[in-house]
Amino acid sequence: MAETRNTDSGFIDLNYAKSISGIFKIVQAIVVFIAFLCIKLSDGASSSTYRYFEVVTIWFLVMALVFYTIYLTRLHLKITCIHWPLTEFLHYVVATILLLIASIVGATKTAGNAGLAAGVFFGFASTVLYGIGTWLSYKIWRVPQPTTVSV
Repeated sequence: MAETRNTDSGFIDLNYAKSISGIFKIVQAIVVFIAFLCIKLSDGASSSTYRYFEVVTIWFLVMALVFYTIYLTRLHLKITCIHWPLTEFLHYVVATILLLIASIVGATKTAGNAGLAAGVFFGFASTVLYGIGTWLSYKIWRVPQPTTVSV
């Protein structure tokens, strides 16, 4: 008799890892990490402008991984004192604003340095991704989800 395994049970939610939301968070983390690396490894990134850029990108990399881990391990179902859709929406709003500021300020000081320009490009790409995340999380938070009745 063969034993079948249900991917909905257990500690890790494999369905979330394969979902659009899960993949989207990983893509956000990768793009913001590339932005951080481009700035960090560039020769001309000694000014305080780029230190701010580094702090913002690494912070939102960590937060993307934290949210991914929370949803992957189903902690959002166990920690019910936090309204997760609102929390994620606020995270995305703040991330979009701070990444946009960091990217605009960074763009003004690239001075022809290709590494800095690449970092700023990925900073703007992260801003777009976090903006999309803001919209998607707003829809989850504010648009009523259909309720299902199980019999």
